[in-house]
Amino acid sequence: MRLREVYDILKNTELKQISLGEDEDQIIALMNLALIEIYGRFAILQEEQLITVVPGQTRYRLQDNSQKVLQVYFRNIKIEPLTGEDQFYEVPINDINNPESVFLPQPYVLHIPNPVDGRVYSVMQIVTPPYITKENIDTVDLIFPPQFLEAFVSYVAYRAYKSINGDERTEIGTHWRMYQTACNEVYKKGLVQESLLTNLKLEQRGF
Repeated sequence: MRLREVYDILKNTELKQISLGEDEDQIIALMNLALIEIYGRFAILQEEQLITVVPGQTRYRLQDNSQKVLQVYFRNIKIEPLTGEDQFYEVPINDINNPESVFLPQPYVLHIPNPVDGRVYSVMQIVTPPYITKENIDTVDLIFPPQFLEAFVSYVAYRAYKSINGDERTEIGTHWRMYQTACNEVYKKGLVQESLLTNLKLEQRGF
């Protein structure tokens, strides 16, 4: 589904009965919050970032749309004698007992405490979707998976009622429960795309 279609659904369903349902800026702001929530919860967008160790540097900046680091690999500089192929190894994250571990001391930072000059790391991350505005909602290249629509709509409604002045606790709680139920249904029906990170042949993904 295109984002304009999702916008129209929101405007004519959950947001139809409240005043901000006529405010395009507020609807798009709520959509951005919901996109970050849904895309992060279900790991819909994943990207690989390559980091090459340089002498004397232990901290490296992760890309600006990084939401969560899933796995980190490095390429061994030695060549496997039997196959002639590079060897790839997954390294632990935040494991103080492992000298190969990397760490995430703060957002958007990867710390490599024992760097090997020239070593290349592959950082697999959940990333946030593009930011939506009134100007780009019809052109941004993002197709919303329809299986997440019910959860998305319920989360937008939950955030919408939270923003209304006055006592709307019943509506807030109702939409939050609907959101959680919709998410659970997605898992129960097997509609969450399986991770691609089980394949260690990183060269097939451009490593």
